[in-house]
Amino acid sequence: MQLRYRSAPRTHVGLVRKVNEDAVLARDDALLWIVADGMGGHDNGQWASQTLVAQFAQLDLQMSRSARGAAIVGAIRDGNRAINDAAMAANKQMGTTAVVVHCDGDDVLLLWVGDSRIYRLRGTELAQMTRDHTMVQDLVDRGALDPHEAETHPMSHVLSRAVGTEPELRYDSVVDKAQAGDRYLLCSDGLTKVVSDPLMAAILSAGSIEAAADRLIAEALERGAPDNTTLVVLSAEEATALGMRPAL
Repeated sequence: MQLRYRSAPRTHVGLVRKVNEDAVLARDDALLWIVADGMGGHDNGQWASQTLVAQFAQLDLQMSRSARGAAIVGAIRDGNRAINDAAMAANKQMGTTAVVVHCDGDDVLLLWVGDSRIYRLRGTELAQMTRDHTMVQDLVDRGALDPHEAETHPMSHVLSRAVGTEPELRYDSVVDKAQAGDRYLLCSDGLTKVVSDPLMAAILSAGSIEAAADRLIAEALERGAPDNTTLVVLSAEEATALGMRPAL
């Protein structure tokens, strides 16, 4: 079955922060989407997330299927190098999380670093497709901390990996198989810290992707939006003969 993909990107500074350190890129034409959440405070975090996203904004994916994955990994590694070099030169810590999605037919490449997340809604079932790169999640994985204690743990915000904080990038990736009707959500932790998974599932299940994206931002704001909130709602739809996109 041929699939086509549409996205609804949104970002909001929130109700507490003065600077939006998040960045978002939605390239429906290249079937490439990214959310990045900068760290390092104000200008440094904003610069880090924007520097990473810029690597993908200029990425040419008009190449063979086998080469595209390598090009995407190369772009995030180039971003890592640029941020790390700048941080070392300034003697400051700066970095960014990243969630990247690239679609090729029904293959969906998911790549991530940090605690921004990718979810998939299939029917009414919401599945978290990424594993947080945080100190607390590492403790859970080792059996040293109960999963129910993780969300409220005082160190839950401390990342174990981020783009730009180390000379050599450590990332995770998986390839998912999309089905017509699936919806994917890429988001920064400004959303997941205040909006529950069941509520996200209910919102993603109803209405258009544009309406879902707007409501997710509204729910974060209703809960005080203590952090920047950035997201992309992505839909996989059965392509009609008129609506089909040419293969990359």
